[in-house]
Amino acid sequence: MRSLWLALGLIAATAAGALAAPAPRDTLIEPGMRVGPIAIGMSADELNASVGVAGTERQEGGATVYSWGDVAAQMSKPPATVDTIVVNDPRYETAEHLHVGLASLAVVVVLGQPPNVTTPPGTRNYEYEGMTVVTRNNLIVQIRVHK
Repeated sequence: MRSLWLALGLIAATAAGALAAPAPRDTLIEPGMRVGPIAIGMSADELNASVGVAGTERQEGGATVYSWGDVAAQMSKPPATVDTIVVNDPRYETAEHLHVGLASLAVVVVLGQPPNVTTPPGTRNYEYEGMTVVTRNNLIVQIRVHK
């Protein structure tokens, strides 16, 4: 009987520890929707509540860009809400496991031919609905999520 109580106590302690464990970091990229805790359409106050105060804030033309290291949110038009999220961090990935640092060939293999491909100097941009994948030297160097 004593060993039964001991076993139940250990199970309860283990379960309590599992329940208290922090949630895993959200690193999912959803085209047209979100990157981790940053969602298209969020206000500056919602960004601060969701991600915390940005490490840097800068003006780029008519846009305000809030940055947390290798992830940034851009707000351009009134109302001032997030319209583009830029990812340079390989820890963030799509449901299909595309992320910064993969070979550019993976983009077309996984997502198919994009509706549009642009080639600004030095890069090749694969433009899909809600997401642009930027490549340079045959590697994914940036993923942009937009409306």
